[in-house]
Amino acid sequence: MTLDDFLQSEIDLGSFPSASYAIGSSSGIERARALGNAVVVPMRIPATEETIYDCASLTKPLITTTLILQAIEEGRLKLDEVFEGHTYRSLLTHTSGLIAWMPLYLHGDYRTTIRAQSPAYPPGTSVVYSDLNFILLYLALQDLYGDYVERAVERIVKPLGLQNSHFRPPVSLRPRIAATEWGQCYEAKLAERPEISDLRPGLMWGETHDGNSFHAGGTAGNAGLFATASDVFTITQAFVNGKLVSSDLAREASRDHTAGLDDARGLGWQLGTGSAATSMLSAHAFGHTGFTGTSVWVEPDGDRILVLLTNRVHPVAAPVAMQKIRGEFHRLALAMM
Repeated sequence: MTLDDFLQSEIDLGSFPSASYAIGSSSGIERARALGNAVVVPMRIPATEETIYDCASLTKPLITTTLILQAIEEGRLKLDEVFEGHTYRSLLTHTSGLIAWMPLYLHGDYRTTIRAQSPAYPPGTSVVYSDLNFILLYLALQDLYGDYVERAVERIVKPLGLQNSHFRPPVSLRPRIAATEWGQCYEAKLAERPEISDLRPGLMWGETHDGNSFHAGGTAGNAGLFATASDVFTITQAFVNGKLVSSDLAREASRDHTAGLDDARGLGWQLGTGSAATSMLSAHAFGHTGFTGTSVWVEPDGDRILVLLTNRVHPVAAPVAMQKIRGEFHRLALAMM
């Protein structure tokens, strides 16, 4: 089965309505393709290589981590400096002790609400992937630069010449954007707060799926980036090639900082740990996933960059075996390169 046949079969099964990918090396994209429909309700719009996806948590490594690392490189921050009771290292590696998630938008000021949270576990003793870690990093960047989005555009988007990467995309771009969930039903169920679905009753289309980022104005550092597969590839390529931070710092960010704990984490990046998505990659691989059905993985040993974007939460956020799907995508992509 070819890579395209596999993705089409998952579209036909209903795993996601569309997929767009870009695969290649540190030298550039070698193959890119889009399949399926970026929107299926209330109308059908075919996906193309120019379709812009809600990248969800890919925002964490591609934007927030990069901005924090740049600040460290410039001497504005130190990795083990404390911010709001947590070191930057513990926030980047998800070892801060903070809980995984909560609907901060129901509680008022994000900073005050997070500050009031007691540790769910002793800091440094476990890895618990938490959006709250990256929301604090977002707040740190807001304190440092005044505007996170402006800084991201100035330091990442513009220098790389990206034309299809946005926070808070203009309405005029909606026909090119892959839609996500109809109503905020997933978060309502997760929080066991039915009233959450009343806050966003319509189709999420061109607005970030993540509730905390949406109610913060479009991003809270944990999500909010909209981009094409080729733009995600370009940002990752620039990181790998030392164009966003130094090559030494990029290598430091992609090594294991949580040895002996229950998950392998770099600075903002997840490491390959033999999961269904990464068992075919080497121990040096690093990447990240996003709840909307997105992922980017780097295989340094073979100089491979693998980007897969889907909108698997459209029109509903139903259970999908995305890790298994990502694993097969990686296997087929590596086999053809």
